[in-house]
Amino acid sequence: MPGGSRSTDFDRSVLRHLRGLGRRLRLYLVIDGIMWLCVVLLGAVLLTLLMDRTFHLGRDMRVVQLASLSAVLILIVSRLVIHPMRVPIPLTSLALLLERWHPQLQSRLITAVEFTEPASPPRTGVERSSAMIQAVIRQAEEAAAQLSYHRGLAHTRARRNLSLGLGCLVVLASLCLAARPTMAMWFQRNVLLRDVEWPQRNRLTVQGLTQGVLRVPRGEDATITATVDQGFEPPMQVFIRYESASGQVGREQMPASRVGVPADGPADTLQADTPELPNVQFLHTFERLAETLRCQVHGGDAQTDWFTIEVVDRPQVVDVTLNVTPPAYTRMEAYDLRAGQTVAEVLKGSIVQVRIRTNRPVREAMLMRDTGAGESVEVRPAQRAAADAFIAVERPMESAVYHFRLVDGDGLSNESERVRPVQISVRLVADRSPRVKLQIKGVGEMVTPAARLPIDTDFSDDYGLAAVSLVYGAAEQAGSFPPQSIPGFEPGPRRFQADLIWSPTEHGFKESDRVVLHAEARDADDITGPHVGQSPSVTLRLVSREEVLVELSRREQEYRQDFERLVRTEEELLNEWLGTVSVGDRRDRDAAKAQVWLQMARRQRDYGARANALRGQFEQVLSEWRINQLATPEVEERLGRRIVAPMELLHREKMPVAADRLETMARTWTEDSQQAARLALQAVLTEMKTILASMLKWEGFQEAVTLLRDVQKMQRQVSEETDKRIERAVSGEPAQSQPARPSPEK
Repeated sequence: MPGGSRSTDFDRSVLRHLRGLGRRLRLYLVIDGIMWLCVVLLGAVLLTLLMDRTFHLGRDMRVVQLASLSAVLILIVSRLVIHPMRVPIPLTSLALLLERWHPQLQSRLITAVEFTEPASPPRTGVERSSAMIQAVIRQAEEAAAQLSYHRGLAHTRARRNLSLGLGCLVVLASLCLAARPTMAMWFQRNVLLRDVEWPQRNRLTVQGLTQGVLRVPRGEDATITATVDQGFEPPMQVFIRYESASGQVGREQMPASRVGVPADGPADTLQADTPELPNVQFLHTFERLAETLRCQVHGGDAQTDWFTIEVVDRPQVVDVTLNVTPPAYTRMEAYDLRAGQTVAEVLKGSIVQVRIRTNRPVREAMLMRDTGAGESVEVRPAQRAAADAFIAVERPMESAVYHFRLVDGDGLSNESERVRPVQISVRLVADRSPRVKLQIKGVGEMVTPAARLPIDTDFSDDYGLAAVSLVYGAAEQAGSFPPQSIPGFEPGPRRFQADLIWSPTEHGFKESDRVVLHAEARDADDITGPHVGQSPSVTLRLVSREEVLVELSRREQEYRQDFERLVRTEEELLNEWLGTVSVGDRRDRDAAKAQVWLQMARRQRDYGARANALRGQFEQVLSEWRINQLATPEVEERLGRRIVAPMELLHREKMPVAADRLETMARTWTEDSQQAARLALQAVLTEMKTILASMLKWEGFQEAVTLLRDVQKMQRQVSEETDKRIERAVSGEPAQSQPARPSPEK
């Protein structure tokens, strides 16, 4: 190449730095690979340690585990460590990388490198003249003199990855030093694949085994008892794994109890922190065993050897399991009935799956339906699930009794006069309609349009509600009301309660309308339904404010008259009692008057019940005042504090006390008992007269208010008629005769 001295200078000042950049880049790639190798190595050690320490893996599992992790580590070393060391990095690629970091080079460096590299192909359309080459090399050398060749490398990432890799190695080394016995055990089991055992906190022994076998009669219950060895802690939970001869595999929890304590004893008998803990045993009972089982008990870090429960064959169906799939509309999952249960009550449309296990392999199993009188018909062959297990699926449309006809390889059947097959009874039950309740508390038959009615609704269904609604409308259109959905309801719940405030005015009703309300609910039964449940209807008559006030005043007056009669009966009772204690001598009173006083005590209790009934009537009136938006502080004071509350006190305390005093006097007559009875009776009468005085006082005021309302009403009517006559006079319509209106009573 021409200009050899220039090329030598370029090699010393530029190419040498490019080769250093290549070595630094390769080093960083190797550091990345070593970091991943250290991380995966630490993770593999921790993962295998955790898995083996927790589950006590067998040798075959540890072999597979070691082979898998070794393959992963070899792949990482090959792809991330060895491969970057062997991949060549051309100087032209490094120059191109440097050009990207320093755009001011304007391709001079890559051109100069190509000119100095004999193996690099010439660029298309470029003629290599000696002068041009020297000029390009000189320009590239001058431009690269001030460059930082390593500026674009990820130095921070390299340092971080190197620290992370070294940190993993430090953690692994610290783990080996801090837990040397555990790591030594791990190395022997997971690297050297030796069968050494981990140290145990728990150890269990199965009782009653003879050379690993427990023999029980077929059809009898077999109870497996596992005790905690002396010096070991009892596990928190113990399970028994079992495999049957037919291939059935299961796992069950074994309840715990102390030796001499029933298995169903109190749970606090098994506290592990009790001093001098007695021996603990775990029990599990296999009911009606029909085939040999291979079992293993495990709990905590304890695991027994496999043992066998050997049974004797009996020619019958030994196990029946019913699985019921309810209709889709119930949104219920399929469920298994209790093991051995042969009677099922299901909804119409349910699918019943019957799984049976026989005592030995049979040739066929046919599902039969009993027709009565000892006869049966074939339904369908059962599907074989195993050599001694069958499954039959039936969707009964009526209640029926089923059984399986079994035939073995010798032609023997389980149907005979002496042996009755296991009966499976399926009873269809009807899906009841939803139950609906609607209650409007404290409301009478008459309400104002502005009333706010507190409506309590309660909907329930056995399998879920599809829709709930409030139905209302005018009474003359009964039967054609569109249901109105209740806010907040989502289909599906089995019970839904809602408290509503319903106003006739807000729903377009006005005075003189008769409104009928009831609640409805619909279920999702798409087989025999849907079923609709409806509450009893409530009829309300919408009247004016004045009519409600007149009605409430009338009822108050009526209830006041009833209470006044009750006051008179109480006075008669007091006078009668005074007459009995003012005649005759003491002996006569003790002997003859006791029954009279007991009868008076019963009358006093009866008066208390009547007073409570009247209290409820006044409380109803007060509630209607409130609901119809008519209540004022004066009404609350009059009815609430001066009538309802005192009558409540009268019923709950004073009248029962008076009756008790009369009974005490009848049992044991003394001057003190007579005085106590007199005071109690007088207190009752005084309270009743006080309440009656409040009623009479406010009743006169109410009559005046009612008269004033009538006058105001007549004035409004006169004003309305006057406006209408003026309108007719202006429009030229003939005047209509108007009936004479009565004057208000004075």
